[in-house]
Amino acid sequence: MKADHFVNLGYQKLLTFESPTGGFNWWGNTEPGNMLLTGLGIQQFEDMSKVHEVDRGIIDRSKRWLASKQNSDGSWNPTTHLHGYNKALGATKLRTTAYILWSLLQVKDKGNHVKKAINYVKSHLDDAKGDLYTLALAANALVLWDKNNSATVDLLKQLYTKRVEDSQEKTVSWPTSGDTAMYARGNAAAIETTALVTMAFIHGKRYTTAVNGGLAFLIKSKGAYGNWNSTQATILALKTLLLAMGGVGKDADLSVAVFLDGKKIATETFNPDNSDVMRIVDAGIVGPGKHKVELRAAGKANVMYQIVGRYYLPWREVGGKQEALSIKVEYDRKQLKIDDLLTAKVNVRYNLPRTTFMVIVDLGIPPGFTVIPDDFASLVSQGKIKRYSLTGRQITLYLGEMRKDKPLNLSYKLRARFPIKAKTPRSVAYEYYTPSSRGVQEPVLLTVTKE
Repeated sequence: MKADHFVNLGYQKLLTFESPTGGFNWWGNTEPGNMLLTGLGIQQFEDMSKVHEVDRGIIDRSKRWLASKQNSDGSWNPTTHLHGYNKALGATKLRTTAYILWSLLQVKDKGNHVKKAINYVKSHLDDAKGDLYTLALAANALVLWDKNNSATVDLLKQLYTKRVEDSQEKTVSWPTSGDTAMYARGNAAAIETTALVTMAFIHGKRYTTAVNGGLAFLIKSKGAYGNWNSTQATILALKTLLLAMGGVGKDADLSVAVFLDGKKIATETFNPDNSDVMRIVDAGIVGPGKHKVELRAAGKANVMYQIVGRYYLPWREVGGKQEALSIKVEYDRKQLKIDDLLTAKVNVRYNLPRTTFMVIVDLGIPPGFTVIPDDFASLVSQGKIKRYSLTGRQITLYLGEMRKDKPLNLSYKLRARFPIKAKTPRSVAYEYYTPSSRGVQEPVLLTVTKE
């Protein structure tokens, strides 16, 4: 019931992003629709329709709108007005066309615009110039069209030859040096690309060994909080794993006992009614040193597991190397009285020799303080930040383009409301599309007295 509730809330929220001029846009306002976002919206509504009632008219309107934007040669033009003019999203006609075609084929669109797009993708694969991510998008589109067509078979074979095998970890992956459509790079880009290639192989019923290695890579890449670093990497990894699993839970009959250092701490059972429910076993604080975790299973079921440990380091042991992003928050004083105003000065720097287009800054709000929001409204009007949101615990800033030679400097005010002695929450700056690229500000001790 809770999951159904969240899906319904998500569905209602997604509806608000439809542009009055057609398609979907980023902020849910009167701006024109974005072609790639509209393709993403089609995928979201189609996936949602498997677990929630969806008005098919939304998908049909989106299909017609995309068809109206198609070029005469079957392509769609590159899109650049998403997230601070992110040029990676629709870097080329091939990438844009492959993504939209993939979306349309997922809803089994058989219109003439789809046929034209298929011909364009087939005849322009060389335009990718070895970009594995774009080729993976094209492969997912073509395999849904005709998995046995020679163009599809050749493309899948090309991707297979580009695999990177790790014999020790028993994984297969497809790292890519460029940015993905969602501007990920590094490990996040490798996760997205590996998920896409593995998905194409599964649909094409080819290269089973590579599929198993790709799935192993995705499972091993899952983070400590149960996700895959970025939103898009998480979505693609989950779609791939669900596609691979199919109906494996229908015959589940399994009991798993969890032991820590020889002592049983939990027993979990899996059957057809509960096999899709995630279980969390918390061993609590285990202390320093070596520990042994054992899983003893009786019965059969295809389940995945992950063992996660978290630890803390003193701030003096954190850092020491040049991060992609750095953030510094300084307060004009550390001792105040109730109703005094506190000024915070923020400096955010991007330290890589390239341009990035979407940086998020989370500024922790000290306990017992309230933020003066007028400062941030002024920053938006000045163009220093794109947007901001405010909660009781933090201020979130959305930045546009950032370069090494253009740091962000700003200040804002807070009012002390209660007598308190506490450390500020940490402040963080990170790239939205590559969350591992981040900088963190050490907390600061503030004291507020009555007089």
